Amino acid sequence: MSGFVEETTSIDDCLSLAARSLGFPWNAKSRRVGVEDALYARSAEDMIAPEPYPPFTRSLRDGYALNHAASVGASASSPVFLSLAGEIYMGESPSFELASGEAASIPTGGMLPRGADSVVMAENTSVSGGWVEIRSSVQRGLNVMTAAEEIARGDVLLRRGETISESTPGLLATFGITAVNVMDIRAGLIATGDEIVPAGASPLPTGFIRDANTFIIQSALKRYGIESTSYGIAQDAWDALKPASEAALRECDVVLISGGSSVGAKDHAARLIDCLSDRGLLARGLNMIPGKPTIIGGSRDAKKLIVGLPGHPLSCMAATIFVALPLINAMYGTIGGVGKYCALPLSEDVSGHSGPDEFIPAKVGLDGVRPLAAKSGYVSAMRDADGFIRLRPDTETKRKGEMAEVWLW
Repeated sequence: MSGFVEETTSIDDCLSLAARSLGFPWNAKSRRVGVEDALYARSAEDMIAPEPYPPFTRSLRDGYALNHAASVGASASSPVFLSLAGEIYMGESPSFELASGEAASIPTGGMLPRGADSVVMAENTSVSGGWVEIRSSVQRGLNVMTAAEEIARGDVLLRRGETISESTPGLLATFGITAVNVMDIRAGLIATGDEIVPAGASPLPTGFIRDANTFIIQSALKRYGIESTSYGIAQDAWDALKPASEAALRECDVVLISGGSSVGAKDHAARLIDCLSDRGLLARGLNMIPGKPTIIGGSRDAKKLIVGLPGHPLSCMAATIFVALPLINAMYGTIGGVGKYCALPLSEDVSGHSGPDEFIPAKVGLDGVRPLAAKSGYVSAMRDADGFIRLRPDTETKRKGEMAEVWLW
């Protein structure tokens, strides 16, 4: 248990310790999928633009393409008259070049002809015979998107480890990319507890609760590109947890065990982790509320990570978001955090406990962010939340109007 920590002063210390001890980052397996099936997956490689965008200089308005110098001094009271050189059609490359004193009709998205560097909008023009009346001067590049203005050939479209979000498929399709290599990260989930029964149990036996944590964890993992498999519910007994965990470790890169992380007679998750070769148990008890009973361990040799998550639903969610997912990011050297951090004004006072990192479910509104009342055992705490308010260890209370650190989905 080299480097073992009973309780740290910060989550960041625990994450850094685990990353160093386990030799992160590790190489990730990958698989190829169609872009349409890659939502929330993580890119296994840098994706490079094979061509510029736009591929040609194009108009942003319906109007007339011209050289800006030809419009100098043009106004409604003193228009400039240019010779109409022709008409540009969508999907065609202009066969002519504009000479000085000429203009050409062009639609939005049309390709500018040689000799043109701007577009005057149609409402500032009129046509009579073979002449175009220009009633507004334009500057170079006005109403035009030049070739490679947004993205040059060789630019990075998506970096290794970045999540393919709702906005990504359209970007990739623009460059003819219809399939991508994504990280093939597998997590095995085990719920523990003598009082836990499957979610489908009906009627609910007296003294029992249904398994919610498996679904909480699965949802969070899927949002960040991690496929997961449930290995069922194990009773608080070594003979029950050991075979389930062995199967999960054989087939998965990460094993997340909910419940059974608290210090006690039935603390078999810690025993399981400490049986791993080359490192074992690294941290037991994190300085966070909720989620303090979280434990971290793994095997550097076998490239396996195990996190023991608290059994209470809100604690389980907080530990998944702020411990398990950041560790998975570190495992594969992926960039970017989990969700988004921002500073927002509080619409109500928020009270915490000096000493630990504290995470409070919160709702964002027009007047700022509002803390939501919740206990660690609440299962509906995140239903109305947009994220968490984070109170750092040196912060106990923040007043209405003060800026708070907010984590959003």
